Amino acid sequence: MFRSTAVRMCAAKELHNQKMSTLYKIIVGDISFKNKAPVKDSTVTEVFGSSWSTDLKAWFASDFTAKMDKADKEAATVVLEKYLTRLDLTRYTTRELGQFMTTGAANVAATAEAHNVSQAKEFIKANSEAAFKAHVIAEA
Repeated sequence: MFRSTAVRMCAAKELHNQKMSTLYKIIVGDISFKNKAPVKDSTVTEVFGSSWSTDLKAWFASDFTAKMDKADKEAATVVLEKYLTRLDLTRYTTRELGQFMTTGAANVAATAEAHNVSQAKEFIKANSEAAFKAHVIAEA
């Protein structure tokens, strides 16, 4: 009984490592999705689940860079962050990128959030809070 449980636990760990390794290779461009599907935030979330980013970062810190020296670990982390930032930008349309990238690619999410909050305040001021809630429900 103990042996079979240990084997299943090892198999689960190996399966997780294989999954994260595949995700890492997709993100950095070493391999592609089936049928050359675009590497976008929505596609990655659909295939790897909603917690793919935190899972990847945890795997990267514990397993992938575990045997690297400090300089290599830092270089690999910079590369991963570059590709994750690039992947994060796929959530926006080209119009939104043109509008929100004025402060740099790293600040697109914060600029977009500030813009959306200001739009919401203007909408509430022009209409009502009930109309705003109805609008949000209709968009969801």
